[in-house]
Amino acid sequence: MPPEDSGVTKSSSTIEDLEQNETRRICFIKSDKPRTTREVSDMAKQANLKSFFLKRKSSNGEGDDESTSKRLSEEMETTTDDALAPAEKKPKCRGFRLEWKDKYPWLRCDIIDGSEKMFCSHCEKSGRKNGFTKGSTNMRMSSLVEHSRCNDHVSAVTLSAQRAAMEGHCERAKETSNKKLCSQLKVVFYMAKKDIACHQYEGLTELLGAVPEAPDFVTGDGIYRHSGPVDDMEKALESVVMKQLDEKLKGSDFIGVIIDETVNITVNKKLIIYVKMEVQGRAETRLLGNYDVQSGTAQCIFNKLVEVLRERDVELSRVIALGSDGASVMMGKRNGVGALLKRESACSIQVHCIAHRVALAAQDAAKSVDQIGAYKRTVASVYSFYKHSASRTNRLRQLTAALSDEDMTSLKQPCAVRWLSLHKAVESIKSNWPALVMELNEEAVGGNAPAQGILGQIQPYSFIALTHTLADVLPVMTKLNLVFQKEDVNLATIRPMVQASVAALTQLRDAPGPEEERFQADCQDDMYREVKVTHAGDRAVQAFRKARAHYIQHLIDALHDRFPEDSLDLLNCLDVLLNPSRYPGTQSALQEYAETAIQTITDRFGKGMISEDESAPATAPLIDATSARRDAVAVMTALRGYGGLNFSMACEVLIRDFGEIYPEWAQLAKIACVIPVSSVPAERGFSLQNRIKTAQRSRLGEEKVTRLMRIASCAETLGSFDFNSAAAHFSAAKMHKK
Repeated sequence: MPPEDSGVTKSSSTIEDLEQNETRRICFIKSDKPRTTREVSDMAKQANLKSFFLKRKSSNGEGDDESTSKRLSEEMETTTDDALAPAEKKPKCRGFRLEWKDKYPWLRCDIIDGSEKMFCSHCEKSGRKNGFTKGSTNMRMSSLVEHSRCNDHVSAVTLSAQRAAMEGHCERAKETSNKKLCSQLKVVFYMAKKDIACHQYEGLTELLGAVPEAPDFVTGDGIYRHSGPVDDMEKALESVVMKQLDEKLKGSDFIGVIIDETVNITVNKKLIIYVKMEVQGRAETRLLGNYDVQSGTAQCIFNKLVEVLRERDVELSRVIALGSDGASVMMGKRNGVGALLKRESACSIQVHCIAHRVALAAQDAAKSVDQIGAYKRTVASVYSFYKHSASRTNRLRQLTAALSDEDMTSLKQPCAVRWLSLHKAVESIKSNWPALVMELNEEAVGGNAPAQGILGQIQPYSFIALTHTLADVLPVMTKLNLVFQKEDVNLATIRPMVQASVAALTQLRDAPGPEEERFQADCQDDMYREVKVTHAGDRAVQAFRKARAHYIQHLIDALHDRFPEDSLDLLNCLDVLLNPSRYPGTQSALQEYAETAIQTITDRFGKGMISEDESAPATAPLIDATSARRDAVAVMTALRGYGGLNFSMACEVLIRDFGEIYPEWAQLAKIACVIPVSSVPAERGFSLQNRIKTAQRSRLGEEKVTRLMRIASCAETLGSFDFNSAAAHFSAAKMHKK
């Protein structure tokens, strides 16, 4: 029947459409996409429609068999349950990605307890408390984006930028302040070098402020305009000087000590101490300090020396030599400072300053000849007569200008504490003698009794002749003294210079020198340079010649007495071994040449020495005598192969290049470097003290004077001194005071 057929056809097509929709729905359900609430509701409606049409089909007797109906029913139940059940999520493995750090520089990933955790450096520095300061395990880009936009992170980033800007500003301000402080330290350093009083600091900084080339002093910020902080700046400079000195003392295996004592302007007993060290193969002498001592006894001086050395961590066993001016308190065989030191350091040696020996030789010769003593007193009288009268000095200057085209040479005073100061006094008398006689004669005619007495002393033949003789003799002694006054005297120069001086004096003893010959040629008919010479008879000439020969011979004998062959025996042996310029030319002669010197050196330093103190242990030898003898020829051959080496250069080569190959000879070179053959540095130290502590600055204490002396005597200059370290010390001391 048509109606039924059409109904059946429609019903069948509807069921087919439902099945197709169901198939698409099942595929949708099985997909991995997450389902929303609306989608779940639509799926439930589809299931209800399918159930309705299936029931209708079965009631009309249309459709498949029972098994098909059962199958569709089960599928419908399954799909319905699936539609209503929540979707299952597939597990995903997430981890930290390195490219995240490129986008977020503040990000850091640490592995803690086996798991990765992300941290934010900005939030940590600013003290924030959030997931990225405790450690986030949410390894998603979205978590990073969310954190970068949160208020905590934004404020932390802003704070970090402000902190960086502030740190940069503070660093620039610190650099500017440090630069200005270094400039002020340079001013104080210069003042100490030039012996300028600290109250002049304010004026110097004011002057620099007016100089366009000194911009650090133009503005007042960071500039100390008064002299109060100068003392602290000096302490900062001293700390750098002493730190460098301590490092050098620590690096030197052996130490030489130079000491001397004197009295300052306020009549305080002072002991000055210098140390001679080996620094990279070269000798260096530095001021240790200038100290008050209660008395000038040997025990008091020795106790102070020990105290100072221990403050600088210098063991007495390292003190290998003691240099002094030769006074009995220093060189006494039983109770002198050197003898007391030898009880603590058995290998130490005592050295009498060679410059003092020359001065003492000249004094010994002068004391042996009465005419020389009388001559010195006369020269001193001439100096005193004109020193206190400007009118007399002016007349003498006018007379000198009228008699010659040369200006007047200022008169000098022979001073006992100044080495060979008589030489300059003699030169001034020789050049001004005609004007002196004429001016004194004018004073004498006017009834001036002192002028009459001085005129009677300088006008005789014996005085002017002796003046020219001394003008020949004293330069020989002056040259010898100047050589020995060098900062670091070469051992090789001592004996040759003494021998050369003796030879020159012997020649002057046997024949007149150039100045005396010129005087004899110009002195005719009792007239010299158009001025009358009194007492110029043959008897006076013979007396002068006898006194002249007597004086020069005593001078030669005094040099021999002050420089005996055995007095510098140890130093001469070191020079024989370590001075390639003295080596023989042939290889076969080297062993015989060095045999005696090696024996002397090994006897001194190659044997253990027993101290005079029975409780003290025996001192171990400083070198291995057997090795030193065995390597002697090889070492000298190697040094000679360098070509052109002197004593100092050979010591440097041994220490620098042969220290591991020939350790015994390197040890000898270190010992030779630090032996002080002259105490001239101590004398210069006292001169420096007197320039610092003057009558106007007499209230300066020991600590202040020593500090200024250390700064002034240091080898560094404005260009080489470490002012940055001094500035750091000054700033630290300032903070400590606060």
